Amino acid sequence: MPKPPNLSTSFGIYSIYKDKKGNLWFGTNPVGVCRYDGKSFKWITEEDMTEFRNEGANGVRSITEDKNGDFWFNTEYRYGVYDSTTLKSNKFYTRHQSIGGLDGKKNSDLDEYLSIVKDNNNNLWFVTYLDGVWKYDGTKITHYAVKNKSRQIALFCIYKDNKGDLWLGTHGNGAYKFNGITF
Repeated sequence: MPKPPNLSTSFGIYSIYKDKKGNLWFGTNPVGVCRYDGKSFKWITEEDMTEFRNEGANGVRSITEDKNGDFWFNTEYRYGVYDSTTLKSNKFYTRHQSIGGLDGKKNSDLDEYLSIVKDNNNNLWFVTYLDGVWKYDGTKITHYAVKNKSRQIALFCIYKDNKGDLWLGTHGNGAYKFNGITF
């Protein structure tokens, strides 16, 4: 596990998230994620957050907290920070296996994603670059292909607006909005 960086070190900030307790989280490249509680910074520098498998630096591009209070940082794991197990230990966090590959395959390439958001029904929505959007309701995973004239659209991010509508940011194809059935 890499050593947390000195704050004067140069690194990229890819995402910022405010959790339910009011703490700020910073997703970085290439040094993981850190939480600022108003007094100090605590780091999670696990390899799954700092590198894509065999592809160089990943960067924490998206952060969300699920209905159970676990954190998702665009990797195949979820992280407990405020759960009873972690609070009773001397560690800042515990790492848990999450849902694995979004497509359900054991050795899937779909266990890392670019963006994630929690909708108003506590479903998690994952955006992959070239394989659409995946919804996880806590039990079942549903795939939503995003295509233009049968060509798969390259995606970057997902956002939930004030009304609860989901929006996708694409690479060269504008914005897409979820209509309840498709994007």
